[in-house]
Amino acid sequence: MMLDRSGSCAIVTMFVDDVCYTINVGDSRAIMSCAGGKYLVSLSYDHKPGQPSEQQRINEGGGKIYQ
Repeated sequence: MMLDRSGSCAIVTMFVDDVCYTINVGDSRAIMSCAGGKYLVSLSYDHKPGQPSEQQRINEGGGKIYQ
C-alpha cells in the first residue's frame, strides 16, 4: 500500500496595529468574527486543485495534479 503524502495546508494570521494579514496555503479556511459575533469576515479562500484557476496556477508553476 502506497501512502499519498502530497499536499499541504496552513493558515497564519498576524495583526499589526489595525491591519490583519493572512497567509493561506492549501485547502484551509480562516474567518474572523467581528462586532462581538454580529458578522463574519472571510480571510481566505480554498485552494483546491479542482478549481480552474488553481489548476492553471499549478500547471504554470511546473506542478502536476495527480488525483
